[in-house]
Amino acid sequence: MKKTKYLLIIIALVGLKMSAQELTCADFRIGTFIIPTSDEMKNYTITSNDSISKVSTPRDSTISNYIVIREDKTQTEWINGINVGKPEYEILEWIDDCTYRLTYDASKTELSDEKKWINENNGIVVSKSRIEGKCMFYNAVMTTNDGRKIAQEGVICAE
Repeated sequence: MKKTKYLLIIIALVGLKMSAQELTCADFRIGTFIIPTSDEMKNYTITSNDSISKVSTPRDSTISNYIVIREDKTQTEWINGINVGKPEYEILEWIDDCTYRLTYDASKTELSDEKKWINENNGIVVSKSRIEGKCMFYNAVMTTNDGRKIAQEGVICAE
């Protein structure tokens, strides 16, 4: 009797594990997502010629996360919640299932000098490094017109 109970429990656990959905890159293409802020997000690596520099920028402590509403080729990004403040409008150009180029949409809002500069330098290429649970860890790299590479690691999580 005990062996039967244990066998049923094991079968049930294996069945749950097998039916648990593993997320793929496609699951991060459309939907609502959260980008939590962390100390790692303020760190950048700049590669220029043969030199590598680590740069840390100050972060606004009032920002706890970014909410991203993503459609296939666009996304709207809000700070600390939907309809809180002014959103950022971005264009996504998918390179493959796990990689896209992000630029800012000048047709929907006036761009800051920084966002214009990003667009002028062909945007930011974002690619998956790994998926864990409901979160995709990514590398974001911008290659400037003068050959420098500015890189940052981050995470985006499904709601």
